[in-house]
Amino acid sequence: MIAMQYRFRLPADYDMTIIENRVRENGHRLDNFPGLVLKAWCYARSGDPQTTSEPLYAPFYLWQDSASMARFLQSDAFKKLVTDFGRPAIDCWPVLEYLPGNGLHHSTFARREIVPIDANGDLRQISHAPVSSADITQIVAWDVRQWRRLCFQLGSRPFDEVPGYERYRVGHLSLPAGR
Repeated sequence: MIAMQYRFRLPADYDMTIIENRVRENGHRLDNFPGLVLKAWCYARSGDPQTTSEPLYAPFYLWQDSASMARFLQSDAFKKLVTDFGRPAIDCWPVLEYLPGNGLHHSTFARREIVPIDANGDLRQISHAPVSSADITQIVAWDVRQWRRLCFQLGSRPFDEVPGYERYRVGHLSLPAGR
């Protein structure tokens, strides 16, 4: 599996209803996309105490394989995003662990932590990030170019503010049929 995220930092006075409407109008279009395990349509509003303080549009994807990811990046849907916002820098991480929580379908909040991997640490231990609840969905992945670990979590309740984490609202969760 491959985790993928791009983030658009938006001006402080950006009208976030544009993003919310985009998610509402387009979210369902990626439901059942071939090879997509999940897409969390993440965003953060300036002044929202439940999210990161800066306005962001930051969709997060979990793909079965690179061919599925490539199909999306070559699709009309991604072409429209590039037309509207410009071509983003995309972070991609090989997935070490995917633990779908009981409440995955009800996820309306997400958080992301990226931390350096200790140069002297045991690489077998990096996938063991603690999950705080059975209702939390967790994805752990790594960037072996910069030696960083990603921990991305989804849940139905807001996450506590913790230094180093980005927190988002999830406007829509695209999943395959039957999930």
